[in-house]
Amino acid sequence: MTIEQKVFSRRRFSTKRLEDYGFRNMDVCYSLSKEFMDGGFTAEIRVYQNGNVAGRVMDNMIGEEYIPLRMPNYEGAFVGSVRAAYEELLLGIADACCTEVSFVSDQSNRIAALIFDRYSVEPDFPWDEGEKNPSGVFRHAGNNKWFGLIMNIDRRHLDKSADSETVDVINLKADENKTAALHKIRGVYPAYHMNHSKWISVVLDDTLDDRDVMDLVDESFDLTNNAAGVLNEKLIREALSIADSIPPGKVMSYGQIAEMMGRPKNARLVGKIMSMQDRYGNHPCHRVVNSAGRTVPGWTEQRELLEAEGVEFRENGNVDMRRFRMD
Repeated sequence: MTIEQKVFSRRRFSTKRLEDYGFRNMDVCYSLSKEFMDGGFTAEIRVYQNGNVAGRVMDNMIGEEYIPLRMPNYEGAFVGSVRAAYEELLLGIADACCTEVSFVSDQSNRIAALIFDRYSVEPDFPWDEGEKNPSGVFRHAGNNKWFGLIMNIDRRHLDKSADSETVDVINLKADENKTAALHKIRGVYPAYHMNHSKWISVVLDDTLDDRDVMDLVDESFDLTNNAAGVLNEKLIREALSIADSIPPGKVMSYGQIAEMMGRPKNARLVGKIMSMQDRYGNHPCHRVVNSAGRTVPGWTEQRELLEAEGVEFRENGNVDMRRFRMD
């Protein structure tokens, strides 16, 4: 990790604040030259449109780049003082020109916001990781158990053939019967540093869209909730009997079934029941989708079963709910 990445990885720039600070708009980037250490060095900073920051430190005495700054094996007192002064300059830019975010990737911050909107849960950061990017844990308010963990790790921890780069991932609990299928989805891997049969790692680099990630978050939330008394036999049988009433060529949403059960706020509970249906006999749970018509992530057979019954899908991969939803 470069000095610039260390300072700016969890910060987002304001173009107005950059200009107010003295950066010049060069079209492809914002540029600033600033002397430090009593004029002995000049920092040349460029901030690009994607938020990446490139920096170069010039030794004004010889008019050349100060190479020891980037060489970790140079540990002398003078080199250390230059590094410290340069980092202090960057931190000043960060404080003046940026807002701080919880995580490195934009998708991580969007997912954190969606989790808060849905569950009123904010991440906590239990480990003092020094210079490393913090890992944020999402917990149940009741039992304090994790249902999500966002980390910034080297991609090679997930894919040994990948190039070395840091990426944000979210670790989520998954149904043991589905993990093998989920691993086949691009962007989903056996969990880093957690039980591979029960947890998955999802890369938060927009490989999966936010809706699909949140479907997996919902599953993890339910699996870690320990709401033992909620899934009683009466509710399970009631939900499955409604699923049994869906004719071939039609679908219902989890929310519809929840409303018919008199529990309109428990669509996720219905989804949990549908995922357990194989324990209760043969039921047409493939005819149950979410309100937008999305099928279960990782269950490719669901679409095949629906299409065999005449259900058609839109270009975005969702069931055409206007035509095939059972009202």
